[in-house]
Amino acid sequence: MQRPKNRYSTPTGKAPAKPAKVKKAKKAAVPLKAKLSRVSQARTTKREVRRFTKENPTGKYFKRAILGGLAFLVVLVLATTFTPILAIDKIVVSGESRVSEKQILKVLKKYVGTPLPTISEESVARDLKGFPIIESIALVSRPPHTLEVKITERTPIAIVVSGGVQYLYDPAGVKLGPASGSEQLPTVIVTGNPKDSATYRQAIDVILALPLQLLDRVAYIQAKTRDNVTLRLRGAAGQTVIWGDSSDSILKSKVLKTLLLKTSTKVRATYDVSSPLTPSVIN
Repeated sequence: MQRPKNRYSTPTGKAPAKPAKVKKAKKAAVPLKAKLSRVSQARTTKREVRRFTKENPTGKYFKRAILGGLAFLVVLVLATTFTPILAIDKIVVSGESRVSEKQILKVLKKYVGTPLPTISEESVARDLKGFPIIESIALVSRPPHTLEVKITERTPIAIVVSGGVQYLYDPAGVKLGPASGSEQLPTVIVTGNPKDSATYRQAIDVILALPLQLLDRVAYIQAKTRDNVTLRLRGAAGQTVIWGDSSDSILKSKVLKTLLLKTSTKVRATYDVSSPLTPSVIN
């Protein structure tokens, strides 16, 4: 009887060798002392974190005091701003001379009963825009219930005749109202609106350069072109000054002053200072 073949048998009849087992590398053992050190460090870190993140009672009370103070200030501001505690019951106007105080108060009466802190200069300036003579305004609060409006008026510098009526104008060409006849100001001869006139600006440049003593003697000034400005002096003699353009105005003023000192006001003469280094007098 034939013996059954062993499944592990080989042609030689011997069983194959079993594969060698691969030994796993053992982890290096951590010393007990090192483990304890790590645990101790972790516990220490947690304690430090809790110590620094724990709210300090004193700091908590301090924060509450600050928040309470801020809340009180907010309530106080709201109370004084939006309640009648500082409501206006009187408006006074100062600095005005040519503009009517009654007319200004009539425009501003709508602010009576309004809390002082809520009124701005911009809003009051817009309300007074209908008074061209007013150049700027300033508000002064006089608690608890008075508002002062300080007026700065435009300064007239010349007279312009329009439609047979004499009107006062400032350097910017703003009409300030009719002249009374008592103003000692030169009359600027100009066509069109002075505010948009280049010749008006040329004439004003000359007026601003003249000393006050000379300015009082100027009756008329005309700028036909930017290079042809002439002045007519007061007096029966009708003395004329050929000024030229507005350049070298200071030097021209000094030269003209010297020429006038050497000439009688009764003599009809024409002073040419258009070239101030070579002036001339024509009798």
